[in-house]
Amino acid sequence: MGPAAGALSGGEAATLKELQVRDLALVESARVRFGPGLNLLTGETGSGKSLIVDALGLALGARASTDQVRHGSQRAFVEATFEDAVLAREIGKRGAARVDGRPATPAQLRELGRSLVGVHGQHEHHTLLDPEAQTGLLDAFAGALAVRESVAERYGAWNEAAAHLAGLERMRDRGSREREYLAWQLEELRGAGLRPGEDEELAAERSVARHAARLAELAGRALEALRGDESIAVAAGDVRAAAELDPRLGALADRLSALEDETADVAAEVRHYTEQLDSDPGRLERIEERLSVLESIKRKHGGSLEAAIALRDRLATQLVEGEDLGAAIEAAQARTTAARTGLETATAELTGARAAAARRLAAAVRTELEGLRLEGAGFEIALRAREDLGPAGAEAAEMLFSANPGEPVAPLSRVASGGELARVMLAIKAAGAEADRLPTLVFDEVDAGIGGEAALQVGLRLKGLGATHQVLVVTHLPQIACFADHHLVVEKGPGDGGRNVVRVRELDGDAERAAELARMMSGRVTEKALARAHELLEEARS
Repeated sequence: MGPAAGALSGGEAATLKELQVRDLALVESARVRFGPGLNLLTGETGSGKSLIVDALGLALGARASTDQVRHGSQRAFVEATFEDAVLAREIGKRGAARVDGRPATPAQLRELGRSLVGVHGQHEHHTLLDPEAQTGLLDAFAGALAVRESVAERYGAWNEAAAHLAGLERMRDRGSREREYLAWQLEELRGAGLRPGEDEELAAERSVARHAARLAELAGRALEALRGDESIAVAAGDVRAAAELDPRLGALADRLSALEDETADVAAEVRHYTEQLDSDPGRLERIEERLSVLESIKRKHGGSLEAAIALRDRLATQLVEGEDLGAAIEAAQARTTAARTGLETATAELTGARAAAARRLAAAVRTELEGLRLEGAGFEIALRAREDLGPAGAEAAEMLFSANPGEPVAPLSRVASGGELARVMLAIKAAGAEADRLPTLVFDEVDAGIGGEAALQVGLRLKGLGATHQVLVVTHLPQIACFADHHLVVEKGPGDGGRNVVRVRELDGDAERAAELARMMSGRVTEKALARAHELLEEARS
């Protein structure tokens, strides 16, 4: 079981608790704690608000670049702590990723991240213009993701059956030369000893092997420190003795005893880790050689290990069946027909679910748009037939919109402004909140192109989403920030050596929040702005 699977096996993914960032762009060191409900990030223009969202994205497996490392540092580090998973990423010349302390790949981070967080930034608003993204949103709202997965599986089965049939027919038409070539391919694939997921496992193992000496040194020093430090045991004994004289110290004595036990457990795990480290100096060379073989196989046979394994199995079957091609082709034709029938049945079920959900979602989004100050806006979802059945079904969804009453609806890509697009995305997320299984939603640039009463309505809707999800929002509008359950301010200023650094702090109480809202309104804290800020806070509570 890989790291991502292991982290998920404990149950439904939970909310984000903390984000640690070191040496990323202007962030020297930051620890950001998040709570339930609506978390707001504000700060002056250029302060680095979106940098915090970018850091979270890196922890979730986003593409990394050494350009993101803070000037003068060798590497950057980000770590996102959820209730039941810790995702960590190191960015540098030799990057590394971990899930719950175990080596992982960026792909595994992305896989796990997709079940933890939905990030909706300016780029994500524009992905809403893609029919495939629109189709995915509709399927999620319809509760049809399992049906869609079934369609994809059945499409794969039909595609495989059709490819197998085509191979047999080609063998029949080309004769012995084709059979010899297929036998050579099969011999190469069998000789490679392919195993699913081996390339990803070796890539993770290579990262550890490259740093084996350093890891052994660090783990050994940690173990010596844990073994040689008697301070916790001494403190636990002293407090236990004191608790006999003053019972109020009993709870503290229990905590110290638990800490003593935990320290012993940690020492045992560190010792086990050091014993597991491979000190074989030739191991890294063997890993590199094996990865080179696998890359060669992947290049020649389908681009992935899974494709090469599927080809190996298909060739083995074809060559056996080649002994009696007539009967084999007849059986393959029957299997292909049955697979196509199964695909068509599942596709029809998916089409029905989409048609019913399209009407419900469109009506719900129109209602949400009314509340977001797009009164009279039109919104429809059309289903456009594909040329042939595919892994995503027989049709694609197309979302149609008009901002003004009486205007005909047209594709979002042709008629929606940036501000309207942001509100349409929010309306869709709000309409489908119950169907959305992601515990944490992140919105960057959701306030693009809006202000005044429209901004208040957006803030109110984000607050409503916070009742069912953990919501993280980057905003420059006080009308949205006033609804925060947790208000975080991002500040940029001089650090050690005079270089600018980014810091994040949570505002405590109405006085600090009102001052920040006042700054957002007028650029500085004035009596008039403060008075309006307090009014906004009261309006948000009412």
